[in-house]
Amino acid sequence: MSQLSTADAGRLPRQARRHGGPPGLPGRRQVRLLRLARWLFLLPAVGFVVFAFVVPVVYNVVLSFERTSPATVAHLAAPFAGLSNYWVTLRDPVADSAIVRTFSFTVLSLLFQFVIGFGLALLFCVRFPLRVLARSLVLVPWLLPLLVTGVIFRFLFQLQAGAVNQVLLGLHLVHRPVGFEVDPGWAYLTVLVTNIWIGVPFFTVLLYSALQDVPAELLEAARIDGAGPWQRLVRVRLPLIRPVAEVVLVLGFVFTVKVFDVVIGLTGGGPANSTQLIATWAYNLSFQEFDYGAGAALNTVLLLIALAAAPLYIWLNRASLRGDTR
Repeated sequence: MSQLSTADAGRLPRQARRHGGPPGLPGRRQVRLLRLARWLFLLPAVGFVVFAFVVPVVYNVVLSFERTSPATVAHLAAPFAGLSNYWVTLRDPVADSAIVRTFSFTVLSLLFQFVIGFGLALLFCVRFPLRVLARSLVLVPWLLPLLVTGVIFRFLFQLQAGAVNQVLLGLHLVHRPVGFEVDPGWAYLTVLVTNIWIGVPFFTVLLYSALQDVPAELLEAARIDGAGPWQRLVRVRLPLIRPVAEVVLVLGFVFTVKVFDVVIGLTGGGPANSTQLIATWAYNLSFQEFDYGAGAALNTVLLLIALAAAPLYIWLNRASLRGDTR
């Protein structure tokens, strides 16, 4: 084999740099093309996020500062109103009660969804006949569309022909049908029970998955050390699944605080606005009373409440975010 001359050997690095570097490594042009290709592949996702999320949110915020009517909305221009929409909306008794009711509805829903979901998750950790079938049936409320669920429960809680009233009368627990849909207190309870029924599968599935990750060796060691079932639950299982439980509660808060379909399908916000939440009253202001500015202002309040979940999540997971493994 012939040997390379000194001049040829000296030219090799320059030629290699001119063509992009050593063999097997991409050149600068290829690197730029690869970067461009990555951005091009991201464009559809970015376009979807901008079109489906950024534009509606920005337009809603802009709308909340305008004095609107059906004519101005059609032309996408309206006089500037400042904070008057927020001032008038937040002084409205119905809006104030809707905000308070949204918080109570969210807290009660999360409390019962977590307790029931965690209980079912613990139950499914025990081996018993038809356990797989039972786990599958728990998912049914989660699979149904929310509007359909609201309509189904509206028929179940009807005054005369509703199945719930028929069962209560048959068991002699009541002497006359209960007005679940016409009494404000019962209507609120009906919406609350329906939402709890819908959210239990979400808590059950995630908490069950977290319980499955608890090492069996730790539970066995605790049992050998004399820890009873309650102590193993409190001292071993709960601390290990705490990060998952916190995330589930934060996500549950976001899902619950913006509930809309269930209320619309079940009570429509009535009777006498007794089941109005922030989302449903904002819808009523915008599309029933055609006060788009007031509806947008209330939607912005709802958005700020939902965004509170982000710093809450960071605060709850501050140890893991710092990399603290103690």
